[in-house]
Amino acid sequence: MEFIENIPLVTPPGVFGLHSNAEITYYSNAAKELWLNILKMATSDGGGAGGVNREDVILEIAEGIQTKALPDVYDEYNIRKSFDIPSPTQIVLLQELERFNKLIVKMGASISDLKKALNGEIGMSADLDSLGSSFFNGFLPPMWVKLAPPTEKSLVNWIAHFDRRNKQYRDWIDVEEPKVIWLSGLHIPESYLTGLIQATCR
Repeated sequence: MEFIENIPLVTPPGVFGLHSNAEITYYSNAAKELWLNILKMATSDGGGAGGVNREDVILEIAEGIQTKALPDVYDEYNIRKSFDIPSPTQIVLLQELERFNKLIVKMGASISDLKKALNGEIGMSADLDSLGSSFFNGFLPPMWVKLAPPTEKSLVNWIAHFDRRNKQYRDWIDVEEPKVIWLSGLHIPESYLTGLIQATCR
């Protein structure tokens, strides 16, 4: 018994010899990946047994985004004309609207195509299938991620963020430049800060 008590306790080595802090990140990422794979294996069957019909859920989400969250494309030409000589911050606004319009157009076109594909009017492509799976699982679709600011938000939180961005742009155009700007609501916040420096230097 005395011999056993004198044996030193040795902590087992971590995953591939990683530091303990790096192990936390590794296990967190592994758990997230496992969870994502489980969600991706969800099938569309089960509507007849009282479960959720996958296509109906996707259509409902697509309709909700298209009718409630998707704004009209901004008229960049007339907005630009309304500025006599654009200030540096107004130029930033025009650049932001250009990027935002591309996202709006992509969202509207992809949702329309997805609805047609689910109704059998057109073929279901890999991008549309990915869009439908993202809607069903509550993730931001990869085809929208390419045109949006980097984010880790879920689809619901991202749509709320998208609405707030749209409101800030609309108020900026219809009322005046915000006295207090919401930097996270800009596609490239650094450009606005650069515009402020330019305006101050002038």
